[in-house]
Amino acid sequence: MDLAIAALIVAGAALVRGATGFGFAIIAAPGLAFLWPTNLATSMVLVLDMIATAMIIRSGALKHLRIDDALLICCSALLGVVLGVMVIKDLPPETARLGLDLTVLVSAVAALLKFRAPVLGHWSVAIIVGILVGAMIGAFAIGGTLLLAWLMATDRDPKEMRALLTLAFGFSDTFSVILRVALGLFPLSALTHAALLAPVMILGIMVGSLAFHRLPAELWRKGVAVLLIFIAGLSLVHTIFYA
Repeated sequence: MDLAIAALIVAGAALVRGATGFGFAIIAAPGLAFLWPTNLATSMVLVLDMIATAMIIRSGALKHLRIDDALLICCSALLGVVLGVMVIKDLPPETARLGLDLTVLVSAVAALLKFRAPVLGHWSVAIIVGILVGAMIGAFAIGGTLLLAWLMATDRDPKEMRALLTLAFGFSDTFSVILRVALGLFPLSALTHAALLAPVMILGIMVGSLAFHRLPAELWRKGVAVLLIFIAGLSLVHTIFYA
């Protein structure tokens, strides 16, 4: 029964990831954590997200990548992953999630209202965003919403956003798994569970990717902003009232 529920959660999360370039971890991790211990659930999510990233890269998403964004975000995200695995993991998850959700919620509302802040595109801001995203992924297997909110605030093209999200997730997820294994924090059962759930995730990614290539850019932006608000708002309610 648990596996069937997990399959539904993973399929839905994969559909969102394929269509938007983000959302797999932030949807799948909380859902799977209701079924299994948090460390097992987040380790499974990291492995599945690595598979999803490989699929999206294979589809040619990286041909739209901006090299300057990639270098700044990925290098700073790796530093963030170290902080997340070594330090931030010991902080109360509710505190970290509250800060993330508030930041994403404000950013998503601003994006929906078409507020643009060119100053946010400065390289120093990109480094800070990369560190925060990497730290959240390293500690709790979530954080991509913050990167997407920043990309939308700096008015990037949807294909550029998806390309950078794909690369950043690939780097952060892989490095997080390596660190967890090195520190003895990665349960081997995560590989078995991930293997069982991989087929439904692959199907979800494929269907979502088809939707991405058929949606007009402006409709995509609005849809992603609404989804960000929904996810952050729902998480805020859970953190404040049920944590």
